[in-house]
Amino acid sequence: MIAGNQYGIKGYPNFNSPEALIEDLKDTGFNMVSGATNHSMDLGKDALISSAQLWKKQSNILFSGLYDSQEDRQTIRVIEKNGIRFSFLSYTFGVNEATKRQYRNQLQTYPYILGQLDKEQIKEDVEKAKEQSDVIIVACHWGKEDVSQISDLQKEYAQYFADLGVDVVIGNHPHQIQPIEKINHTLVIYSLGNFLSTMKDVYNQLEGMVCFDFVKKEDEISIENIQYVPLVNHYNDNVVTIYSLKEYTSTLASQHSILKDQADIIKEFKNYVKQMISNDDIDIEM
Repeated sequence: MIAGNQYGIKGYPNFNSPEALIEDLKDTGFNMVSGATNHSMDLGKDALISSAQLWKKQSNILFSGLYDSQEDRQTIRVIEKNGIRFSFLSYTFGVNEATKRQYRNQLQTYPYILGQLDKEQIKEDVEKAKEQSDVIIVACHWGKEDVSQISDLQKEYAQYFADLGVDVVIGNHPHQIQPIEKINHTLVIYSLGNFLSTMKDVYNQLEGMVCFDFVKKEDEISIENIQYVPLVNHYNDNVVTIYSLKEYTSTLASQHSILKDQADIIKEFKNYVKQMISNDDIDIEM
């Protein structure tokens, strides 16, 4: 959540990150950012709208999931790359219960400010997106925290997105990696785990990056060359950074605040990735 420096920098349980992070993300190379999470209402309606407006000022980056008006909510985020037009949609299962109690009336009065898992709204969004783009990518905040198993809600909405003809679903929220599958022609990445964090469970440190190509032949677009790159979130008192699992060493593991006490953790992680990402169409780089 980046609501603006006027709200102060805040940590758990109600977050706000500094505005400078926006430029950092852009400089790093991100061009799509999803804002719909269980923390979207941490500071209330005005802060959420402030965040939406901060992101709207950015050029060459799509921000979806938080909206400052009904008109904004109805505007599909579209970007064109190499002759292919991409739509980007963003949804969350809801917001945290404590937040929901505090700001319940705000979200009920202004439901359009946050992309939520509502089938009727999702169908409307996808139909609009199809009119404007060749490919539809959905970021979905779903699933149970610190759980690698796919929940019933994830299965239900993955099938729903597939039935609507969404091309890619990228899941987040569980803080652990989860399987990848194709439903019809829809690529569903249930959870990539964390990226940068200082969470404390062993399997919070194992995460994934997915690479693939959109290939356009005549009027057909396909997803090809799917590659899964396992990552390790490495941190201690002096550093928080990312390594590929392929390059991670036992020496680094011995310096990790969490992994230093885990015997054979690299081998354990590699076996776990093979177990979790068992799709023959996916090349695992490790």
